[in-house]
Amino acid sequence: MLRSLALLFIIASCNGINMPGSDAPVNPEAKTYSYACLDSSVANDPTGRKVEKVTGIIRDLAVSKRSITDDVQSEWGAAFHKDLVETGESKLIDDPAISAKLNKVLQDLLAARSKPSQIRYYIYTLDDTALNAFTFGGRIYITKKMWDRCKSDDGLLYAIVGHEIGHSEAGHIKTSIQEMELAERYFGEGGSTYLQLKSILTASFNQKNELEADYYGINLTNKLGFDLCTVVDFWRELASKENPYNRVEDFLRTHPFSQARAQCLKDHIRVNFGRDCEEKVR
Repeated sequence: MLRSLALLFIIASCNGINMPGSDAPVNPEAKTYSYACLDSSVANDPTGRKVEKVTGIIRDLAVSKRSITDDVQSEWGAAFHKDLVETGESKLIDDPAISAKLNKVLQDLLAARSKPSQIRYYIYTLDDTALNAFTFGGRIYITKKMWDRCKSDDGLLYAIVGHEIGHSEAGHIKTSIQEMELAERYFGEGGSTYLQLKSILTASFNQKNELEADYYGINLTNKLGFDLCTVVDFWRELASKENPYNRVEDFLRTHPFSQARAQCLKDHIRVNFGRDCEEKVR
């Protein structure tokens, strides 16, 4: 029975609806964390909340979250990175200028945390044409396309990297590691390869988690004095290339629609920092 429950849990996880414990603000420096702007089945639907609670109970019975310490997270991150390099599925870009810039951004953001974890952080650039960034166990990866989009916009670059830090500092990665340990316990060791981990990482956070990480990154970026409205403009730009809002698709999505994300961040910046990011006239 536990095997069946574990399988059900992992399937639910990969559809991004099972991340409990994200109701409380993760950054005490923010005055308000609002999720009403999502208008999403995933965030607000009672059925989704019940599924979230049940899958959380299954995970906690199988693997104690307390056992996922900062050191454990760092160890998983190192193993993930080793697998990434050895499989060759994703190529790292060795560019001293890019590395120096990204490491400065990373260190600036880490120094701005009010209650820092002991997770060991590193940042890399991937030779990838997708506009993407992701993280696991303190290892942050920025694709070349994302770097090219952000390299001349410090406010956006800091917010993107801050978002990835937020996933770790808010405990989202800890929950993902519970899933890994649960999978290994019931399906054997060696199953958590780079490709499988990457698949879970790109699908295991729900819309609320993504918004929490957005807020965390915005808050750190604000502390460092950068223009926050460039982040709102970024999501507006992506929204112009997305399909119109569809509630059924929204239920299945792990990330908020870009238009909703832009509105959430616009509201967050206005309420918490007194800046109104008006849309530019085209």
